[in-house]
Amino acid sequence: MLVLAGCPKKTSDKPVEPAPGDAGRLLPMSDAPAPIVLAPAPPLPPVPPGLPAPAGAEDPELVRLGELVFWDPRLSQTGKLACASCHEPDHGFAGGRIDTAAGKPNLRAAPALVNLAWKKSFGWDGRFDQLRVFLAGHAIGQLGSDLGDAKVRLDALPIYHAYFARVPQALDSSLAAYVITRYAGDSPWDRVERSRDVPPDLKAGYQLFGGKAQCSVCHPPPLYSDLAFHRLGLIATPDEGRGKVDPAQKGAFATPTLRGAALRTSFFHDASAQTLEDAIDWHLAGGTGQGADKSIVDPALKKVTLTPAERAQLIAFVRALTAPDAVPAKPVLP
Repeated sequence: MLVLAGCPKKTSDKPVEPAPGDAGRLLPMSDAPAPIVLAPAPPLPPVPPGLPAPAGAEDPELVRLGELVFWDPRLSQTGKLACASCHEPDHGFAGGRIDTAAGKPNLRAAPALVNLAWKKSFGWDGRFDQLRVFLAGHAIGQLGSDLGDAKVRLDALPIYHAYFARVPQALDSSLAAYVITRYAGDSPWDRVERSRDVPPDLKAGYQLFGGKAQCSVCHPPPLYSDLAFHRLGLIATPDEGRGKVDPAQKGAFATPTLRGAALRTSFFHDASAQTLEDAIDWHLAGGTGQGADKSIVDPALKKVTLTPAERAQLIAFVRALTAPDAVPAKPVLP
């Protein structure tokens, strides 16, 4: 037997009056969207072997939100450029000289955003003493958007709205929490450094790094950066670098970590060296070429002559400071 369901009666357009005892309470709507329930944030990434312990721990919820925002091009004014567009995660969170969201050319390359937990100043010239302030200013200059305005735009999306309800801090805090937990460690060198079975060429490269080639003067372990500023000349761009903060350090730039360097696609503050080998050779030559102004090159940068075998050993060692599985996966964006 066929049974036809009756049509529902038309209801009045008048507001529904609450039943006794329901006064002051909103009645459920049958067509209201189900509330978004966020799963707990994953644990913080562990500090990999080879690195010292950081000073403090970050909030996992802030890190998770920061990861989404870091990858999301809707953070920019144009909706096309994300933090990850320039600080490419598959290239060690570094990049070349990419135009800003407004189409303005950059004089400087995107620095590697790894192992920042141990830094006290940020940016190539170190003018920022707080990572949050650096990122907020960076968003305006590179993405063309104030982070407060970006949060308003993202908050219109239900999932982001749920995240912001759980993590009410400003976007600069979430971005900083994510960036400061990007670690570069657990490299092939870390895995064999204290072993009895260090490959002979790798051991020779380490000895050259700390001895004849003098690399460790500015790139000491375990961070493989002295976190200081050194004058390399202006290279190929008219950029005073640290001179904008301290006139006595004209032409000085922050020493980048060599951890993760093998993943990068360009080197120096202006991306004027295209390969790791080119960057090493430039240093071995004493800082000549590529438009470097010898009058402001750090006098500690001396020419070093290596045999072809020694050069190969040194390069192999520097490459061994990059973990082979350091490429993170892109998150699913709201």
